[in-house]
Amino acid sequence: MVGILFENEVKLKGVTTLGHQSAHALNDPVRIKILEILSHKQMTTEEMSKILRRTGHKKAMTTIRHHLDTLKSAGLIEVTKMVEVRGAVRKYYMPTLRAFSYNVPNLEKQSKLIEDASSRLVKVLKSIFEDENFATEIDGKDNCNLCKGDHYKEYVAFEILNTALARVLQSEEYAIMIGGKKQPKK
Repeated sequence: MVGILFENEVKLKGVTTLGHQSAHALNDPVRIKILEILSHKQMTTEEMSKILRRTGHKKAMTTIRHHLDTLKSAGLIEVTKMVEVRGAVRKYYMPTLRAFSYNVPNLEKQSKLIEDASSRLVKVLKSIFEDENFATEIDGKDNCNLCKGDHYKEYVAFEILNTALARVLQSEEYAIMIGGKKQPKK
């Protein structure tokens, strides 16, 4: 006789759209810290090294350069400026991905805000899925082998939302909302 000993309904708590290379690049706490540091202003390797040391991440310059190369190869940072200083080239970097690493409290107290945002997002997703250009561009992609669902369509729609959110984070309006600080230019 087989009896269920435990059963639990698991609900999604978040969605992340990352390719393999980006996920691999983020598989190191120092790289995430570098993205956080760079989200404030463009910096050189030397400037990042000083901040990393102050935050408890004592790494050799070669290690930091390796982390920067990994993030750059994954498309998560870009060189924004190169300056010649005493015969050497100094590179400045900025992130293309905004990374946050906080311990978030239980969001159950924010259920009304979550419900409101969810109902608005349903309308936004509906407008994306019903858009003729969207439908034409993604038509004919392979369905999931396991459930026959169209996860590619979901992925592209979430990437659209992700890119829109990134634009909002860089807007003047958002900067004013969070306290009047101008967000760094990329």
